[in-house]
Amino acid sequence: MSTMQKQAVLSGARQAGVSLIELMIALVISSLITLGLIQIFGASTSTSRMTEGLSRVQESGRFASQFMQRELRMVGYMGCGSDAGRSIQESFVNHLATFPGNVVPDGNAYRFQRPIEAFTAGAMTVPTELTSITNIVDGSDVLILRVFDEESTPVLNISKATNTLTVALGNTSASFLPASGSTVLFAMQNCRSADVFAGEFNGTQVVVGGLTAPNVYADPSVTSCGSAPCPWDFRISNAFLNSTPIVGDEVLNAEIHRAEYYAFFVRTNADGFPSLWMLRFERGTTDLMAAPEELVQGVENMQLRFGVDTSADPSGDGAVDEYRTAEGVVAGATDDLILDANWRRVLSVHIGMLIRSPERAGVTGSRTYELMGVTLPATTDGAIRETYETTVALRNRQFNS
Repeated sequence: MSTMQKQAVLSGARQAGVSLIELMIALVISSLITLGLIQIFGASTSTSRMTEGLSRVQESGRFASQFMQRELRMVGYMGCGSDAGRSIQESFVNHLATFPGNVVPDGNAYRFQRPIEAFTAGAMTVPTELTSITNIVDGSDVLILRVFDEESTPVLNISKATNTLTVALGNTSASFLPASGSTVLFAMQNCRSADVFAGEFNGTQVVVGGLTAPNVYADPSVTSCGSAPCPWDFRISNAFLNSTPIVGDEVLNAEIHRAEYYAFFVRTNADGFPSLWMLRFERGTTDLMAAPEELVQGVENMQLRFGVDTSADPSGDGAVDEYRTAEGVVAGATDDLILDANWRRVLSVHIGMLIRSPERAGVTGSRTYELMGVTLPATTDGAIRETYETTVALRNRQFNS
């Protein structure tokens, strides 16, 4: 074979390709590998979404439950006395706005003689301070708390002539005092009496007044001072200070707190995603309502049941006899004073919340959830949902002497 022939043979060998059968086999193998990788990726993504969704639900449920527990445990707190005890002793005076005799008064936000109450959105008339808030979920409960803040500072001097209270500033506990010139709600208490009033902090003293006339007192449940209006220092005169011993060298000092209002409710945003929201007084400048704050995303519904003392004893026997809805607590109440008394019978609160994940997490089909006996609408959005329930004892009513 000549050299040219050998080169031609070698050139032809180099030009030889893959046969059709070999190509088809290679395509099948690569397709199987690709399909397997896609399935592994899809399964991994689905598992990741499920794990992430479940983690978010558990995190939101745990935080929401703990947050609500902490706030509820403050119900009835009035320093070294509880609201129920002060009501029996007639040692609490609310100097704020007058309260009409209707069931849901216009001055509802300031009714500190009722530290806890609730409403079912869409089924009960909510107070006026909540009527401007849109997208509150119908059928979900609204919880309202009016409490003394746990932070306090001693009162050093009371001047009835100038309506001023000099307070201790040289400690970290005075950090809760507002900016100078701000009108907010204050509560002053000792073991004998408690007063709630509007005041303006001027940097060294609390000047009583500003929100309403400081000598107006319109709650007819306390009439020991004679006829209304009682003077603003009617009960405050019992607030013994450092220089006034009670027994021997013992002194009973008055302290000043912030008086706080909280409303908790479930609300949806413009995209229809639900969250737990809170409404409270403005903290920085004035005592008007602040804008609602979003607390926990994914809370879809909240149901409340109230442990009520139904004993025949006018002051109760301190034991929960049955759990009622908000409608059950207020049933039969014909005026505000009866409503106050009914809510003072509440000794514990059972909270139930339905929590959902922010995104789809692979849940298929239609699902229906029941929360504390209430059947909620069926869902088909693929999100993970879990129910969380906890019971909180109002310890200031059960154990405070």
